[in-house]
Amino acid sequence: MSKYSYQTRCGKVTLWAEQNILFACFEGNINESMIHYFSRALEQCRAEIHSSTWGYVSYSEKAIAATPEAYKLLVNTAKRCLQLGCVSAAYVLKSAIAKSQIEKMRKEIGMPEPLDQVLFADVSAAIEFVKSTLATPEKLSV
Repeated sequence: MSKYSYQTRCGKVTLWAEQNILFACFEGNINESMIHYFSRALEQCRAEIHSSTWGYVSYSEKAIAATPEAYKLLVNTAKRCLQLGCVSAAYVLKSAIAKSQIEKMRKEIGMPEPLDQVLFADVSAAIEFVKSTLATPEKLSV
């Protein structure tokens, strides 16, 4: 398992893959350079997952918000996740702005469930949700 991390003055992103789940941890304010890094590292992490389908857990309770430019890049990266086989996503977020941005992004890329069905108070619950969705194809959440 490789871990990828990038830090700016205002925020940080860390990514890694475990089995068939890709994890991302955002902290602070999310800018364009962080999303550019996230997008490249995501492709590398995806290559470590030896399954055609996989899940995503965003453990980002310390994230504040994405800049408007970073948000646009994040939407494109989320679309790329779907193309790469992501079939389930779960989030751990505390910031009201970050929650609103993720809810809007999910609608823009056509994810079916409302955010409250894939938003969890802790990472363990988010992981269990993704694992259960991956184990039950008819429950796929993307």
